[in-house]
Amino acid sequence: MNFFAVPTRRGLLFLLLTLAALAVAWMNPGLITAFTAAMFAAILLSSFFMAFFSLAGIVIERKFPDTGYCNKAFYMDTVTQNRLFLYRQEYIITENLPFILSGQYAFVIPALAPREEKLLSFQICGEKRGEYQLEKVFLCSGDPLGLFRKKKLFRLPARITILPRLFPLSSLAVINRRGGLPHPEGRMLGHAGKGQEFFGVRPYRAGDEVKHIHWKSTAAKGRLMVKEFEASAVDQIVILLDTEKKMISMETCDNNFEFLISCANSIAEYLSGRYCYLQFFAAGEEKGELHFLSGDASSVKGRIQQLLTNIQGSKQSFSTLLSLAAEQIPHGSIVYLLTMSPEELPGYIGILQEQDCFCFWLYAPAENFPPVEKDKPRVLDRSRMKERLKTLPVDVVTADFTSKAEELLKSGNPYEKI
Repeated sequence: MNFFAVPTRRGLLFLLLTLAALAVAWMNPGLITAFTAAMFAAILLSSFFMAFFSLAGIVIERKFPDTGYCNKAFYMDTVTQNRLFLYRQEYIITENLPFILSGQYAFVIPALAPREEKLLSFQICGEKRGEYQLEKVFLCSGDPLGLFRKKKLFRLPARITILPRLFPLSSLAVINRRGGLPHPEGRMLGHAGKGQEFFGVRPYRAGDEVKHIHWKSTAAKGRLMVKEFEASAVDQIVILLDTEKKMISMETCDNNFEFLISCANSIAEYLSGRYCYLQFFAAGEEKGELHFLSGDASSVKGRIQQLLTNIQGSKQSFSTLLSLAAEQIPHGSIVYLLTMSPEELPGYIGILQEQDCFCFWLYAPAENFPPVEKDKPRVLDRSRMKERLKTLPVDVVTADFTSKAEELLKSGNPYEKI
């Protein structure tokens, strides 16, 4: 906080001009020189006092959201009030925001009438995921001539979490291929007699086994009723996320690592509306450390989101993650492999397929997410990527900085894999 109003660049020049006028009046006394020096001094002093009291009686209150998503705008509401019986000129509100690339935002607060209170909404777009603690808000004003400025500090603590980007998924490719009957409440239900756990009873449909008729319900309803079971096809879903630091592209936000994190977050969000058991694996920063979360998709989604919000690059390779997670992947699972490197993947996928697992491999190499250079467009050599894919013995869905994750996860690879 500046207790005194400090001169601007224009104010410094005017101050030097005033000192020069006073010096001339001192050396050459006269009516004109004295009047000129007095006029400059009066303007300087009046500007100083107007700037000094420009923020007196101004109070602000912040209404900050608890969460936001990367690349999605949200509103920061600010209530500002003029407690004096005087009109107040426009002033500027600024704050350091570590979750945006510029690091700081600034907005103009319009002029206030006496005792007026205004609610102002400022649109902010989060660009860096994470949990942030905010403390200081600054108000800046000055005199009408712009010779002095006054800065006032307000301590308004707030905490905000910027979650990874969320892609609007309407379906997932592998789950679509596994089939299943959608229940109105989001559960995937099997035919009568197929499945693991009893779900309930329903009217008989063609293809249901007679031995699973529920006779008590049939007698009560007056029509054939059968036992229904939860479909085992979508019981187990596994997400493995590559976090190897050396495979991350040089771009700050729009890189391959952030893309895969957003994909993992979107998959978890989509699955939370379905009845399935979800497991999530990612390598930790320390050697041998493993992040492992599991549970019903609707209950584990929040913990996965929190982990993805704060997770950073690791020194451990994806092959290390595979070795740590191998024994915990259930037989017959749907496995999403979100990687930045093809290391050991083809052989590992073959092992999973032998265990009746369905694998969806999403590959986001660093060269597909080149850093943004000033005045230069981001260029991608697609022909080189096609040649590289030919060397892989298994199908892979490849992503780049132009990819739409919702399309990749729904229908597969945009590259023509031969």
